[in-house]
Amino acid sequence: MRSNALAFAILLAASLPAPAIEQEETFTGIAPDEGQLDPALLAELVRKGDIRAINNVGLLWAQGYQGRQSYQEALRWWREAADRGYTVSMNNIGLLYAHGHGVEQDMQQAFEWWHQSAFLGNAWAMNSVGDCYENGDGVQQDLVMAMTWYRSAAEHGDRMAMFNIGAMIEHGKGVPQDYADALSWYRKSAQAGDASAMRAIARFHHEGLGVSVDLVEAYAWHGVAELRFPPEEATEAEANRRELQALAVQLSPEQIERGKTRIEELETLTRPPEPEPGKPPGAGEVRT
Repeated sequence: MRSNALAFAILLAASLPAPAIEQEETFTGIAPDEGQLDPALLAELVRKGDIRAINNVGLLWAQGYQGRQSYQEALRWWREAADRGYTVSMNNIGLLYAHGHGVEQDMQQAFEWWHQSAFLGNAWAMNSVGDCYENGDGVQQDLVMAMTWYRSAAEHGDRMAMFNIGAMIEHGKGVPQDYADALSWYRKSAQAGDASAMRAIARFHHEGLGVSVDLVEAYAWHGVAELRFPPEEATEAEANRRELQALAVQLSPEQIERGKTRIEELETLTRPPEPEPGKPPGAGEVRT
């Protein structure tokens, strides 16, 4: 199903340390000039033993900074943070093993790191553990365990896990097939900002799965999905755009206008919440 690709989680280095078992707010794609990855700031915080700063030094090595990049160095810093119980770094180490960056690719090692992180409360890792159980990656396939971990991640607010639950129910994987229930999970994921879930909802309305066929509603969900796909999901975004264009040909001008009005409503419904002052802007996932 869907799981984290090579996108590492970071936290605001200047934030106060939090207990290791607390579910962290994480995000990706932060530019170094925004301050969170300022090497000078990180160096000072590392000297003070700030565990988030230790994780972020590993991120600098993984992403590369001023022409220097090393997954081996990233692993060294993340192990230091992981040894102190930092679940974000455990999750990142799992990503290294899953993709074979700086280490030999080893899904069993990836699973073990994700399982450790998930057991301590990290929702990203919970979803990845569920993905491993669903596909038999690094562990024996077990659809019941996959759904159990997806549900745990969803309870922690992980929108990708909500999508995965919907997909398993839609296809009857380990559970009875139920289009209406699948659609309800896709809606939960979409309301949390997941573009792939929005595209799935559009498909359900287009094909009449669990709902009556409604091409205007399908058009609207494709339209809002187009606004929500991040740059790293360009392939799926392009597929969604083609589906949107094909659907538009079937609609009358009046239906197109109604669809555009509905897109505005859905844009508000699926808009990511504003971050609290002093906190990062929320969870961010990149899928394979």
